[in-house]
Amino acid sequence: MGENELKMIVDGEFQRNLLVKLKALTLFFPIECDEFSDYGFLQQLPNVNKLVVCSGSFKFIFCLQRPLNSEHLLQLKELRLESLGELVSIGLENSWTEPFVKNLETFEVISCSSLKNLVSCKVSFSNLICLKVESCDGLSCLFTSSTAQSLAQLKRMEIKECESIEEIVSKEEGEESDEDEIIFPKLSHLILYKLLKLRKFFEGSLSFPLLEELSVTNCNEMQTLCGGTVKTDQLSQGTINYDKNIGLEIDPHFTMIKNFLEEVCV
Repeated sequence: MGENELKMIVDGEFQRNLLVKLKALTLFFPIECDEFSDYGFLQQLPNVNKLVVCSGSFKFIFCLQRPLNSEHLLQLKELRLESLGELVSIGLENSWTEPFVKNLETFEVISCSSLKNLVSCKVSFSNLICLKVESCDGLSCLFTSSTAQSLAQLKRMEIKECESIEEIVSKEEGEESDEDEIIFPKLSHLILYKLLKLRKFFEGSLSFPLLEELSVTNCNEMQTLCGGTVKTDQLSQGTINYDKNIGLEIDPHFTMIKNFLEEVCV
């Protein structure tokens, strides 16, 4: 669906009984446009909870100034941005987007090569369950430690084929200690694939109480998962797919996991 169809929705040119059945909406924008349109069309689509925006020339998705009808964003639970080659900022750090960000459960960013970061400052993804980032070659990291600490509900993280990414979580400016720990209390699946410049996930320590699957493949520069210790209870009973050249520093309470990794990586 493109810009003309959106106008038809707003103008009431589609049968309402058909529109109310929609749960997912994919928008294509072949014409040049720097900013995404306002969100009034969602008023006519009360049951849409997934929005996919792709193949546009947008530089920004969420602009600095709050647009009209932005309250309708709160109905969305899933956002996917795909093949937006000129996108330089998503805009989730803008204060008016905070209620929407806290409501988001699935966030996917695919093939957005000009994007330098997902968020430029602290943002709270307090209800995010699934995060997927793929083929975003401008990223050097995903977010800072303060944003990572908000991911209390995150269950699945997939980061794939981002050729410039050096670390997943970066420290806050001025933060020196390697002993800082980030806890992902519900993360069960962590997949890192073909991140050719990735050195480590995080400089400090990590805790994954419920991690069941750890997959790190084709990350040739990565020597360790983090600069501190890794704590995990469930991993030995799950699936481990780990490049042979990568070592893990495991907390002494979980040495059995380290021994297991050494056995499968010989």
